[in-house]
Amino acid sequence: MGEELTILLLNGFILMLLLLMQILIPNISRKNILLGVKIPEEKMSTSEVKEIIKGFKRENIFVGIPTLIILLVLINYFDSVVLISIAPVLYLGVLFAVYIRWNRKSKELKKEKEWDKLASNIIFVDTKFSRDKTKYTGISKKWILIPLVIILFNIGLSVAMFPSLPDKIPTHWDFQGNIDGYMNKSIFVAMMMPMVQMLMNIIIYFSYYSMTKSKQQIDPNNPEISLRKNIIFRKVWSVYFLIVLVLLEILFTVSNMMILGLINDPGLFNIMNFLFMGIIIISSIIISVKIGQGGDRINIKGEKEASKGYDIDDDRLWKLGNTIYFNPEDPSLFVEKRIGVGWTVNGGRPLGVILLLLPFIIIAITLLLVR
Repeated sequence: MGEELTILLLNGFILMLLLLMQILIPNISRKNILLGVKIPEEKMSTSEVKEIIKGFKRENIFVGIPTLIILLVLINYFDSVVLISIAPVLYLGVLFAVYIRWNRKSKELKKEKEWDKLASNIIFVDTKFSRDKTKYTGISKKWILIPLVIILFNIGLSVAMFPSLPDKIPTHWDFQGNIDGYMNKSIFVAMMMPMVQMLMNIIIYFSYYSMTKSKQQIDPNNPEISLRKNIIFRKVWSVYFLIVLVLLEILFTVSNMMILGLINDPGLFNIMNFLFMGIIIISSIIISVKIGQGGDRINIKGEKEASKGYDIDDDRLWKLGNTIYFNPEDPSLFVEKRIGVGWTVNGGRPLGVILLLLPFIIIAITLLLVR
């Protein structure tokens, strides 16, 4: 398989994955969230809501697939690294425009049906949630020692092999396994993979930390059941974060051994890369669909039927299509995302603003470096 075709297939897979995650938004968000808009859970079964969900999915397919094809054609024609880098961002922009349109329709339906008047304005908080970190917010932090040991192994390996490395160190291979990139021998090059591993460790640990510190959402109609779901949700994702981190550290270990000349088969790395990425992506989708945001999709015996109302109507605190949480009066820095599964930051706090802008700064720097 030629390198151009491989790059095209990889980009197509990434864009298709983004489309799939967009289509799955109604299936993984909380049961009382209609495309970012909070409504009574029992109203999710009405014909009006079902039509909005069908329309949202249908328009994503009609718009998303042609846009995906156009982007792949442009990538193949121009063969530009910058275009390959920004293609996912452009695609997300198109999908976001589709989402905004149906988010607006959801808001209009809520106003038309006067569902905003059904809020009980009751908030339930379990103070034990923040006291017992292991029981309520995930697995023991001792498990983080596993990826740290892998990093220390790579540091020791790089130091031990450094004297015997050639003056020109291979650092990149094409999809056929041919070396197409070298760097001059230096301690920085020898330690490059351990530094990447440490950075990956920090990024994933931050994701874990934001989950453990995020504000819990407990249904006042089913407080005990809701809390149990939230605990399961956080523990499952904690295990997921650990497995992902270990798999990535193993993958970077193989890459480090290739740079150090201990492994001479690039095909091994390619096979492991596709296998590990497949496991990471497919498992995240399965967990998202089966568990849902905050564990809301888990079925637990004894749960009451869907209520006719909901706790508080906080739509006004969510901006830009209910994707950004902005509440200066809320001391919480991390909160659950309104759409899909995951966590976001409170843009109403100074540190929250910095964390919101950080990804865009990183993207801008990356694009400048690849030019």
